Amino acid sequence: MSIYKISDSEGELLNIIEEVSPLEWRRYNQKYPQIRINNRLEKKDCSNIPPFVAFRFENESEEIINKLKFLINNYRGFIKWELHKHKREPLQGTNWVIRPLRVKEVTALAEKNGLASEEYLAKYEPEFGPIAFDDLNALTQYIADNLK
Repeated sequence: MSIYKISDSEGELLNIIEEVSPLEWRRYNQKYPQIRINNRLEKKDCSNIPPFVAFRFENESEEIINKLKFLINNYRGFIKWELHKHKREPLQGTNWVIRPLRVKEVTALAEKNGLASEEYLAKYEPEFGPIAFDDLNALTQYIADNLK
């Protein structure tokens, strides 16, 4: 179980999920991460890269996964979202990713251009990232209101 709360709004959804069931691992991308440049921390604008939250439960519950799927599928915001499953072969456990459905939709186009889906969206649909970050806040609130 994580011992600290994520303070970034981009990671708040992970705090909410962890309140329901402890997480073994979690990750998210920031809109404005701090990166080291010339021995100084500076904010970098990554708002054109669509957000995601990824996690793995300590003890996965089918009931919680089904509830998350239901909420994500029934959420009506600016964009559609998905709960993507990534089985960790040959390791145990499953990593789950909540991400915009558009990331999956552009996979073939991205591969044709030698890019990952997120890179493709950042380059060819840069306006999508900021919309998705804003909608992530609304999705987070929707899940917070309905998950427990």
